[in-house]
Amino acid sequence: MIQFFRQNNFFTAFMLIPYTFIIRIAAFFLVEGPEDMSASGVLYNIFAKSFENQVALSIITINLVIAFTAILVNRIVIVHRLTRYQTLIPGLVYVLLVSWIESYLAFTPIHIANFFVMIGILSLFKFSKKTTSGIVVFDASFYFGLSGLFYTPYFIYIIIAILGFLSLNRFRFRDLINSVVGFWTPYFIVGGLLYYNQGTFSLFDGFEVNTIIFQWISNLKLLDLIPIIFYVLIIVISILGYGRLISQNSLIIQKKINFLYLFLAFSGLTLFFINEENFAHFLIFTIPTSILLGMMIERAKAPAIEEFLHVMIVALIFFLHFNNSVNIAM
Repeated sequence: MIQFFRQNNFFTAFMLIPYTFIIRIAAFFLVEGPEDMSASGVLYNIFAKSFENQVALSIITINLVIAFTAILVNRIVIVHRLTRYQTLIPGLVYVLLVSWIESYLAFTPIHIANFFVMIGILSLFKFSKKTTSGIVVFDASFYFGLSGLFYTPYFIYIIIAILGFLSLNRFRFRDLINSVVGFWTPYFIVGGLLYYNQGTFSLFDGFEVNTIIFQWISNLKLLDLIPIIFYVLIIVISILGYGRLISQNSLIIQKKINFLYLFLAFSGLTLFFINEENFAHFLIFTIPTSILLGMMIERAKAPAIEEFLHVMIVALIFFLHFNNSVNIAM
């Protein structure tokens, strides 16, 4: 199966949609409605309210959002030639990372926010071209700002966006203005609509700086430490693969890969803006790690081992979803 996704064509890319529904089929049996998270942004709270009594529709919607996010993950890798061969493996890795435990199956703000972050990164990488315009800076910052309206901790990504612009090309003062204006534009638009319609939602729903976020880890059961250990492991693997990913690449591609590692580091900082115990927050690491791990798999060239690991991972996911005796992170 994984060799099937080594092909880059329209049909194979389209097949990520049914693949997502198959991997997340347990959602139709286990999910009771949209996930209520304290760090949810104002747009997510409005969306979730409209899906309150439509569980099946919310599952279909979020599955489509995840599938299209996976397609965007592949588009970033392919369009910007981050790998030697054009494959769809990074998108497949993304689907697995955002689906592997039951608490990731629901309609959550992070799944939607990740979609807009991917569009933002796709726009940001265009800034590396010698002939670029201010609209590219505005667009990228706009989508990063929009993601923060779905999941509040993502507002910190305006910093990573500016650092990305600085590292990829000449970043002038007017570009900085474009970036700041682009980031705040969705806030002004949504704030204006809320004021005009006298909405009951707050523009900064879920915003709270929390310096004791890691205290709840000491109260977890041993089984619940598995997701934390898992994410620490994939982050370590991603870091260890840096030398291999950066070698034999042009300077501009090296800069883009460096941005992904910088993005990974800043993703950890968003944990300080989360004020509840919910393992869905660890989905913030899935964007950079899915691209980096996908690139590492593409270079591995071990078809038999890859197929075996893929089958084992999918079997483990179904086991975790459907075995009632195993309640990781629930």
